[in-house]
Amino acid sequence: MLRTSRLIPLKKDDGSIRPIAVGELIYRLCAKALIISHFQPDFLLPFQLGVKSIGGVEPIVRLTERVLEGSAGAEFSFLASLDASNAFNRVDRAEMAAAVKTHAPTLWRTCKWAYGDSSDLVCGDKILQSSQGVRQGDPFGPLFFSITLRPTLHALSQSLGPSTQALAYLDDIYLFSNDSQVLSKTTQFLADKQHIIKLNEKKCKLISFDEIRQEGFKMLGTMVGGKEKRAEFLEGRIRKEMAKVGKLKDLPHQHALLLLRFCIQQNLRHLQRSLRSDDLVDLWERLDTMLWEEVKRMRMRQREDTVEEETLGRSLTKLPARLGGLGLLSFKDVAPLAYRSAAEASDTLLDNLGLLSSPEEPPTPVPQRTRCAELWESQQEAILRNLGDTERKRLTENASRLGRSWLSVIPYLQPLRLSNVEIASGLHDRTLVGSSIPVCRFCGSDSPLGHDELCRARNPWTQRRHNAINRVIYQHLKQIQGATVEIEPHTLSGQRRNDLRVRGSSALAFTDYDLKVYSLGDRDARSTVTPCAPNGKLADFCLDRCVNWLDKVGQVVSKNAPKVTGGVFKPIILSTGGLMSRSTADEWKEWREAMPVGGFEKMEKRIGVELVKARARTLVL
Repeated sequence: MLRTSRLIPLKKDDGSIRPIAVGELIYRLCAKALIISHFQPDFLLPFQLGVKSIGGVEPIVRLTERVLEGSAGAEFSFLASLDASNAFNRVDRAEMAAAVKTHAPTLWRTCKWAYGDSSDLVCGDKILQSSQGVRQGDPFGPLFFSITLRPTLHALSQSLGPSTQALAYLDDIYLFSNDSQVLSKTTQFLADKQHIIKLNEKKCKLISFDEIRQEGFKMLGTMVGGKEKRAEFLEGRIRKEMAKVGKLKDLPHQHALLLLRFCIQQNLRHLQRSLRSDDLVDLWERLDTMLWEEVKRMRMRQREDTVEEETLGRSLTKLPARLGGLGLLSFKDVAPLAYRSAAEASDTLLDNLGLLSSPEEPPTPVPQRTRCAELWESQQEAILRNLGDTERKRLTENASRLGRSWLSVIPYLQPLRLSNVEIASGLHDRTLVGSSIPVCRFCGSDSPLGHDELCRARNPWTQRRHNAINRVIYQHLKQIQGATVEIEPHTLSGQRRNDLRVRGSSALAFTDYDLKVYSLGDRDARSTVTPCAPNGKLADFCLDRCVNWLDKVGQVVSKNAPKVTGGVFKPIILSTGGLMSRSTADEWKEWREAMPVGGFEKMEKRIGVELVKARARTLVL
């Protein structure tokens, strides 16, 4: 049963079928664990990429770029690309077992168990037998396929001689050569090895680097060559993404925002690393504008933004959610950093293969994450320095764990669903714009950002927000083993009650909790605008000022708390945007350890949703 897989036939662009075998969960987990713990680099040839290799296809693309630039260690005139027909399913399992036993003996018994005899493939109500090749979808598949191909690639490399350099990403094989007959020689060499790899001669191609410079060459999901061909390629990909964005208008805004953040904006991220685009900045900027226009559509603002609001909104949209932004990262900003990091990592690998001309070692690669983190932190600091007190506090709340949790909520249950108006309210918060109406229709005062939840002339949502969050906490504390949770228990102070009481044999036993939700726009709250600039990061300064005030409020709540019998009192202090006091954060950690797996994350998302709903009730779009 462990080797049984569900067969899913996927249609390729050319109309053929790609059979994907999704294995049993425990099998896949064990396979990944074995690969992580037992894989050794010498299982494969140095030029075999695709299994625990840095950058994936990037070193092959990078070598092509360097040959075009004339900065490679050796001069090559031709590039041959080999296309294998039905590569993974064609491999002879006897050859695979022999290769694994020779080059990866620690995994031989595992290989024999996984592929020693046929296994079941479940497709609808039919059961097929897998008796040849490796299953596409099996974590072992790429490794065992590459090991099987190793002897053949080694023999091919020896046959072609030192004038040809092979680089392979799984079954995608590229030959850098000075021999114009390299493709025909390769075809002849592999003619009697079709039980291991069979070439699709119609798709194999030999092209000179002079042709690549003029006509471009599509390889491994990207394009190399002149600016015109690269621009044409990228523009075509962007048009496809724009068509997808255009279809979001038919979806609820919560679904559309999830697809925009986690799917559509991710589709072209790999090109930022593999496609040279330093001269295509205008195309990346067009993609950034498309994302921003879609955010404005879902924000449903009733008037046009001012120039300042437009600039601020764009800046916040491209800031990561953990820094208070919307997380639609700027392609224009990230592309040069991503390409540079990919180039450095690829150069290191190519240098180890002796394919670089520089006598000096390439610089130590700086990860893309490091470069981008520095960029985003500097952008956050620049944004904060131009904001007022209310905006700084709102941005600080947006960066909190609770304040950003609603952005990743999948609405598979009714309590997790947000209406279009509620999503619009949340996007108003993330872009730091208030009501479209400059004068409050309820009290007649000016209506800047934050006025909506402080206006006393409106129907307050404070009690309903409090009760909703209290119920969420109650429901999840009840899941702790050994805990008995009581809602609104009596105290020793007359009619006064706390919100929750936990008793029983759990780690949280004998504790009374009282939930308080405060607005950082309260007139007693501490200002984040000071005459003198802080010495450290402004973001840390704003966070400390806000949390310090919440701590002070918590101390007052504890001091005035009603007396309880046989237990301790702990206040739960939150801001209306999801920030919490330090003592609440400590209690939060204890809850996380005590709750069942996944329960704590569900609680946080439910609370984040309730906070967004509460603000939406008072905001006039």
